[in-house]
Amino acid sequence: MSTSLTYFDFDGSRGLECRLALTVAGVPFEDRRLNRAQWMALKPTVPFGALPVLEEDGRVLAQSNAILRYVGATHGLHPSDPWTAARHDALMQSVEDLRHKVPGTGLSDEDKKTQREEFAAGWLTRWATSVSEQIAGPFVEGDALNVVDLKLYTILRAYLAGGYDHIPASLFDAFPAIGALYAAVGAHPAVKAYFDGR
Repeated sequence: MSTSLTYFDFDGSRGLECRLALTVAGVPFEDRRLNRAQWMALKPTVPFGALPVLEEDGRVLAQSNAILRYVGATHGLHPSDPWTAARHDALMQSVEDLRHKVPGTGLSDEDKKTQREEFAAGWLTRWATSVSEQIAGPFVEGDALNVVDLKLYTILRAYLAGGYDHIPASLFDAFPAIGALYAAVGAHPAVKAYFDGR
């Protein structure tokens, strides 16, 4: 089987979560990393004009959540029970909501600071509360790592590394279940090996 994943040349966001899913699943894949010029040339040819894109034996699949569900369902990293799978899907969609709601684009520094502080105290805190309540521990479904955990880990990695000005990493200190999930994913042998190899 020939498998590739195409995304931008950095370890973050939707590309990272899909790379980690393939890695944890033990799927050998070509990690196609694009610079801006390469992406602009490729963009008109990919589904929905967006990345990441998974290619498998000539088949093409776009949208990160669809890729995660496919990899997860194929390799035992997504629940087989329809209700449990839907709960995981909802959590993964909530990460996409989070990515879209964080203020920043086109704002002055002062407005960005004000809006991000309000966002952190309001929407982000409510999101973290809801997510925390759905974590059995250490992973969402207890001892079994699933693709939903990789998606949560990836978004948390950006926040905990201070990737968003005016949103302190300490916000998540109030949510020990989230901290434990983040630590457990980071300690997973395949995830650790991925970053050690970078």
